[in-house]
Amino acid sequence: MSVVPLDVMRDWTIQVLIRVGLTESDAEAVAASLAFAEARGVGTHGLIRLSTYVERIRAGGINKAARIRTEADLGALVIVDADDAPGASSGVYGADLAIERAREYGIGCVIARNGNHFGASAFFTNRIADAGLLGLVACNTESVMCAPFGGRPVLGTNPFAVAVPLPYEQRPQVDMATTTVPQGKLLVAAQNGEDIPLGWAVDTQGRPTTSPAEGLKGALTPAGGPKGFGLAFAVDALVALAGANVSPAVTALNGDPSLSQRQGHLFLAIRADATGSLSEYHERIGQLVNAIHHSGVDGEGVPPLAPGEPELIHERKVDGCVALTDGLLDQLRALAADTEVPLPGPLEAVAN
Repeated sequence: MSVVPLDVMRDWTIQVLIRVGLTESDAEAVAASLAFAEARGVGTHGLIRLSTYVERIRAGGINKAARIRTEADLGALVIVDADDAPGASSGVYGADLAIERAREYGIGCVIARNGNHFGASAFFTNRIADAGLLGLVACNTESVMCAPFGGRPVLGTNPFAVAVPLPYEQRPQVDMATTTVPQGKLLVAAQNGEDIPLGWAVDTQGRPTTSPAEGLKGALTPAGGPKGFGLAFAVDALVALAGANVSPAVTALNGDPSLSQRQGHLFLAIRADATGSLSEYHERIGQLVNAIHHSGVDGEGVPPLAPGEPELIHERKVDGCVALTDGLLDQLRALAADTEVPLPGPLEAVAN
């Protein structure tokens, strides 16, 4: 495990992405998304994704010259075509447009088709909450989730996220896959040579497995059984409003890198001051968080936390640094050699 400053890794990531053809603004959006995930302890959506993005940029699955265009404009609802852009870049566009429309209409909804993997959904809901609005973001992915009582993949992890417009250090946030765990957890376990708990995935025969490799070949299980499966279905139904592919027609992130994934993305921003001041809304959410904190049994383990608090605790603990496993460091070494962008100083000593 090697610990390095996160801003150093973000700046290096920008240079790698520019080297393989992204514009500076697109590279900055992607690097910011990966750094956000690492800061909050969500390594499944952090630097482990960089090599895949580079491969897809080079092969054409990510369009370096994308032109995002409006397909339908109904005021509070806008349908856009992401033109196979880097997912984080088109995601920033969608979130910012949703903010703009919410300020005008009270609510802003942007649904995109022809999108690529955009990283952690909370990166975008956080951007909306920073603007003083409640944010909700969802997307679909390739089929990796089996149905309850099924065994073959049919729906995506189809994550969704919600962030409320409180100051960042007090901000409750939800960011969850509709599978028991995101696929990235299996990728990390496979990279580190670790087993996975029973219940996360099934093999190609629909049998529970502790092997991440077998789980990646088979299917992830839905979170909460029929409930997670139903939520994943709802995400597909929402993004299909924009003409986006539904999960069975989405190209796998780790599939043919020359093909765009053609995902659907949803960005929703809502004003929180419709029935009063924003401070009144803050007070109501504060009451809810306070009730959660006091809902435990005295002296019994860790006190209950509101959604997003574990990530905030992690962010404070790492204090602007990121811990890189040996497996991830090997991956970054190879990427540095391949792109001829030397590893940043703090890592060169480790690599040598």
